[in-house]
Amino acid sequence: MPEPAPRVLIADDDPDVRAVLVAQLGDRFEVVGTAADTDETVALAAESRPDIAIVDVQMPGGGGLRATREICEASPGTAIVALSADESERVVLDMLRAGAVAYIRKGVGADELAALLHEALRAHAKLPAEGA
Repeated sequence: MPEPAPRVLIADDDPDVRAVLVAQLGDRFEVVGTAADTDETVALAAESRPDIAIVDVQMPGGGGLRATREICEASPGTAIVALSADESERVVLDMLRAGAVAYIRKGVGADELAALLHEALRAHAKLPAEGA
């Protein structure tokens, strides 16, 4: 019996980016929801408890940093992958410090995206549990 597809939440304020990501991942992952802002992202993550959340760094309502921190609290089993066109070291480090396990630049191809998400899931699974 094959393993179930990893469940993914996609959060980006640009509807075109969300649509592209859904199309890229639809046959390899189960997309449990899409969100356009920070509040919606956190609520969907708490409700659906996805295996992985792709979180845009620049979203209305507090951005990826706030979403990442709150998802880590609401759904600690969710691996968070930061998504942005901004590759500045500060932005990447801030997201990693907030709890993201990986950083993906916008525009990455479907095969590379899927591989990076699987790597992020493996990395998250190896992290020690909070308080351990």
